Amino acid sequence: MSTALQINEDILHELMLYMGRVEYAAAALVARRWTRPAQKALYRSITFRLYGKLESPGQQLVETLKRYSHLRGLVRQISIHCIQAASTSHELDWMDMFLENSLQNFTYIYCSRGAFSPALLQKDAIHTVPHLTLYGPMDAARLQACFELPLMHTLELYLCDLDPKMASDQTVDASRALDLKHLFVHIKCICEPIVNSILAALAHQLRSLHIHLSPGAKLDSKGSWVEDFLGHVRRGANLTRVAVSGFPESRAALATRDMATLMAVSNHPPKERPQRVQPFLNIIAQQSALEHLSCVEGLYTEELFRRLPRTMRALNFYVADARFECESALLNVLGRIEEDRLSLRRVTFFAAEKRRALFGAIEAACKENGVLFVFSPVLIHRRIPLPVIH
Repeated sequence: MSTALQINEDILHELMLYMGRVEYAAAALVARRWTRPAQKALYRSITFRLYGKLESPGQQLVETLKRYSHLRGLVRQISIHCIQAASTSHELDWMDMFLENSLQNFTYIYCSRGAFSPALLQKDAIHTVPHLTLYGPMDAARLQACFELPLMHTLELYLCDLDPKMASDQTVDASRALDLKHLFVHIKCICEPIVNSILAALAHQLRSLHIHLSPGAKLDSKGSWVEDFLGHVRRGANLTRVAVSGFPESRAALATRDMATLMAVSNHPPKERPQRVQPFLNIIAQQSALEHLSCVEGLYTEELFRRLPRTMRALNFYVADARFECESALLNVLGRIEEDRLSLRRVTFFAAEKRRALFGAIEAACKENGVLFVFSPVLIHRRIPLPVIH
C-alpha cells in the first residue's frame, strides 16, 4: 500500500510562484495544508480601483478582509487606481484596517489632483510604509506630504504634471525624509527645477537616483541647472547607482528643432534662449562610488568610456536611433577589461525589438570578455515609466 506524498509548506510556497491569481484561489480549496500558502500568495499584493460615483469592483475584496482579520496580516503591497476624480475620504476608510508597519509598498495612481488627498498618507499603515509610489498630478502640498513619511526608504514620483506655481515657488522641504535612500522621478524636461530642489536636501543620503524622461522629452537646459545638478551628485558619497532613462528627442527631431530655433533666434532675448544640455553623464561616471550607470542618447559621449572608473559594474543604454554612436568606444572598453582590471560585469541595451541585430558585435565582445550582455526590447513611445533600477 503506497503512502501519500507529504509536501511541506516551504515547497508549497515555491510551487505558488508559478501560479496566477485564479490558481491561488483554487489551491486554497485543495487541502488545509495548501490553504495558508495559497492565501499568502493571493493576498500579498492587492489592487483596489475607484471609478468615481460607480461602485468599486474591489468592494467584495474589502468585505472579505473585514470578515476575516487573519487575511489582513498577509497583505504587504496595496495599489489603488483612481480612475475618476472623486472624494475618496470614505471610499478608502477600509485602509484603517491595516496596522502600522504592516505594508512594504503603497502605490496610488490617480488622474486629477482632486482624486488624491494628502491626508491619505497619514493613515497608520501608509505613514509607516518603506516604499511609496505616487503617479498623478502633483502640487506642493501633496509633494510635501510624501516627504513626511518617517520610515520611507524608496520614493517613486510622477512629476510630469506639476502645479505651475511650483516652477517659481519652491516650498517643498525634502529634508524631512531622513531615511530615504532610493529616489525615482518621472519628468518631462531634464531641467525641471524641482529635481535640484529635492536633491539639494537628499543627495548626501541617497544610494540610487533614477530620472526617467517622457517620450520625446526635450534635452534643453535653463540657467545653471546642469552645474547645480552635478554639484548635488558630487555630494552623494553613497550614491552607487545613477540612472537617466527613457527616449527623448531623436537626432532628426533635434536637428529640425535646432534649425527652427536658429531661424527664429531674433525673436528671443539671449537670456531666454534654451541651451542644449551638455553631456553631463561623462562627469557623473567619474564618481568614485558609482557602480551602476544608465544613459540616454545626447547626455554622454565617447569620453565616458575613455575614463570609465574601475568601480563601474553595470552600464545601461537607451537607444532609439538606427545606430549606436559609441559602439567602437564600448568595444574598446570590453577589450581591455582584464588589462585595466575593470569591474564591468553587465551591459544592457533598451531599444525597439527591430534594433536587436544592431548590437551583435557588442554581444560577441561581452561573451568573449566575461561580461553579461542583456537586450531588453521596449515600446519606445509608451507613456508609462520603464522599470525602476535599484
